[in-house]
Amino acid sequence: MRTFILKQRVDFGDCDPAGIVFYPNFYRWFDRATHHLFAACGYTFRQVRQDLGLIAWPLADTGARFRLPVTAGDEIEIHSTVTDINDKTFRLHHEIRRDGELAVDGFEVRFLARQVSDAPVRLTTVPMPEAMRACLR
Repeated sequence: MRTFILKQRVDFGDCDPAGIVFYPNFYRWFDRATHHLFAACGYTFRQVRQDLGLIAWPLADTGARFRLPVTAGDEIEIHSTVTDINDKTFRLHHEIRRDGELAVDGFEVRFLARQVSDAPVRLTTVPMPEAMRACLR
């Protein structure tokens, strides 16, 4: 499967009072890397919404294990890979590396959807187009 690497510099504002990255920022970076991965395949959020009429990549599940501290000034790499695609969902594996070492190991389960009503918003999952699947392989 295709792996996308996003480089990120950790800023002071990303950290908590202890001086390490405040954990929600890792999930923000996972999300950012997901969008960049799909954009590298030619599928931006806007394009998927406008051209395909789909809601791009809602989140169904996520998790992470924090192995090493990451602090302000660190240069990190986020390695993101779609590891599984089935009829309704796809799974991404994210590794955040600091100086080549695994600092955070995470995952997301996402899907493509179509909106079926306005209030309350209801979504139905749709299969990933074959061209999108092919790019991620």
